[in-house]
Amino acid sequence: MKKILFALIALLGIVACEKEPAVETQQTLTLSADKVEIVADGEDVATFTVKNSNDETVEATLYFAETNEALEGNTFKTKYAGEYKFYAKNGNNKSNTLTINAVEKGETPEPEPEPDTLQLSVDKQTINADGVQKATFTAAVNGEVVAATIYNAANDTALAGNTFSTTEAGDYRFYAKYNDLVSDIVKVTAISTEPEEEKPITIEATSDTIRANGIDSVMLLVTQDGANVTSQSTIYANGSVVNGNKFATTTPGTYTIYATKGSVTSNEITVTAEAVESGTTIVFAEGVTISSGWYDVNKKGAGDNGDINMCWAAASSNMIQWWQDRYVAAGGTLPSTAVNGPGTKTYGSFSPYELALMEVYHDEWNNNKGGHPEEAIPWYFEGKLYGGEYASSGSQAYPLTEGGYYKSVWSSIEPYMYRGYSHDIFPSQYPEMYTYCYNNYYLWGNGSSLQGKERLAYFSNLVVETFERGMASLTIALSENIASLHHSVTIWGYEIDNATGLLTRIWITDSDDLMSEPKQPLLNEYSVSIGEGKSHIKLSGNTRYGNAWIVSIHPFSGYGSANN
Repeated sequence: MKKILFALIALLGIVACEKEPAVETQQTLTLSADKVEIVADGEDVATFTVKNSNDETVEATLYFAETNEALEGNTFKTKYAGEYKFYAKNGNNKSNTLTINAVEKGETPEPEPEPDTLQLSVDKQTINADGVQKATFTAAVNGEVVAATIYNAANDTALAGNTFSTTEAGDYRFYAKYNDLVSDIVKVTAISTEPEEEKPITIEATSDTIRANGIDSVMLLVTQDGANVTSQSTIYANGSVVNGNKFATTTPGTYTIYATKGSVTSNEITVTAEAVESGTTIVFAEGVTISSGWYDVNKKGAGDNGDINMCWAAASSNMIQWWQDRYVAAGGTLPSTAVNGPGTKTYGSFSPYELALMEVYHDEWNNNKGGHPEEAIPWYFEGKLYGGEYASSGSQAYPLTEGGYYKSVWSSIEPYMYRGYSHDIFPSQYPEMYTYCYNNYYLWGNGSSLQGKERLAYFSNLVVETFERGMASLTIALSENIASLHHSVTIWGYEIDNATGLLTRIWITDSDDLMSEPKQPLLNEYSVSIGEGKSHIKLSGNTRYGNAWIVSIHPFSGYGSANN
């Protein structure tokens, strides 16, 4: 069963996305570790620290830089030698990338003695340029305070003592000397105490058109001298005050929008709210109809064939077979190594799987744990495992063979598949991936600022974007708290309300929808809804589960899709 790796909620850590990036104040994050080289013995540990631009330690989520998988906690250890790159995120703020080198046991060199270092600190990084307020410096060698001489770096003149004051506004830099040691530079900013003339403000919007459905919206940003002052400003649309910095309407027309801050008025911009059409639209993946083109691999019995955790493999098999159908329909010839068509192997008293691809995952992967389609699919095509430590450590399903059933021809195929999934509604992610995992927590769930139907609108947009490029699987939860009981299914089509842009129905196949043999392929229809506030997106239908809730979407590119 699909395991989602997020550090901020139990059992739910998936790729994070920032909330309203157009208006969030950026902070510089610095990621460091107590050691950058560890022994690959599963015991030696590197502990990370994240600090903001004020040198304050902050809470943040750590990620493997090459895969964007979240790291649980703030420590790292491994049994596998190699270089591991990490970065940290706090909201929309991202740190530097830090490399931890894991060496084979016995390869770690003896540490050399640490040289003496002189550290200079200051109690105030900002003072008033009034000649009264002072910044006081402290110098220390290896943590012990010493009587060092403090110098102004602009002219290398020594201060009389360890304090600094001035009547001239500006940035000042200082360093310390003690014996033959010299410290790093410390900056002190002196600000004018005289009131400044109010500077101009500028307003901008994330789009100049929206649908007049009361849900589609633009985010408004007010800046002054490069700083975000939206929260200090009042925004008007056609003369009426906008509540907050989000504009939506149910009345079509062109709206003139401007902002005020104190005595200053911004430029004017226009946003056009377009009339919306009524009715619904049904979209299926390319080559799929309500009665054909889709696949439904089922587990044997109640998972009695060693496949109880293999819902991810069933979904991956469905999607790969669909892709192979599309490739052939586009004029391609499957390589001789491709696995295609119905299964042929019998397992005890069980009949063959609906697809031979499921036999591949059943026989060539260790399936004691749940897995991920976004790792299983590239493994089949390229023989690559985009999962880092998690995909090989036994914490999830992992392959026993090298895979790569399309390796010999993949370089000629890959350019005809959409890669990157970095469109406007997607965060920037792994640029070469043609399948990925987008989790609800940061994108549309409790880690975002979205409420009620805004959440469903975001997810609806993800589904529409995904089907423009291919199709997808979903991770659903069989519990409303979505922290457990995760299950992977395949989504083949959706219905959307033309006026609101919200999903109303989806069609999925499910490896667990029948419990007894013989099992028949079924295309299940679910209605889609959401409550108020921080409700999760709910699926309702006459199936085995009755209700389920959306955890994540895993897009998969079709052949010859959007980037061609």
